[in-house]
Amino acid sequence: MKNTVKVLIASGELLILASLVMMATGLAMGNPSSNLGSLLDYSTARRVHALTAYLFIPLLYVHVTAGLAIALKRLEALKSEKTQKTVLGAWTAVVAVVLLLALVPGGSSSLSSSVSASNSTSVGLTLEEVAKHSTENDCWVVIGNDVYNVTSLIDTHSGGREEIIAYCGTNATEVFFSKHDQSAYEVLQSYYVGSIGNSSQGSFETGAKGDREKEEREDD
Repeated sequence: MKNTVKVLIASGELLILASLVMMATGLAMGNPSSNLGSLLDYSTARRVHALTAYLFIPLLYVHVTAGLAIALKRLEALKSEKTQKTVLGAWTAVVAVVLLLALVPGGSSSLSSSVSASNSTSVGLTLEEVAKHSTENDCWVVIGNDVYNVTSLIDTHSGGREEIIAYCGTNATEVFFSKHDQSAYEVLQSYYVGSIGNSSQGSFETGAKGDREKEEREDD
């Protein structure tokens, strides 16, 4: 019983710490322009927040399991071994379902593959290539280490067309996070093209440039 109590106390303290971390990173993501947001950039805050959330589940499981074990031993009506196994088994099943829902991919594609057909291009993603897409009719921007085709957002941008056009073909990370919150960042993911130094959809040789290069190789 003493060891169970120690586990209950230790897991409770770790849960408090995890809760504080999740609160801090959540606030940093929710308001990137705040003092907290300036200390912890969005991408880092998001990774820490997600990691802590996954750690929170096993900590909660251990904490509640220890609490249930203590309660079951103290209550006369629940002292039978069969009852204790049933209660703890049901609790374990609930946690297992939550973990499966969190870890098993769903039917929708992930952000890294949520590239629309209009955004699929034939180019590798470098800062030099992004700079070529610098007009209101072909506007790419870099946010963090990711590239977004925001051409279709220009006419609907609540802050005005020029606020986007001024940053076409450039790294707009600082200005974006100084003026937008987490919800705007989530909306931006629909316009994801790829990441600097990587390619989206595995290969970018599916557009006009890739077709021309393929034809040249076949002619040779």
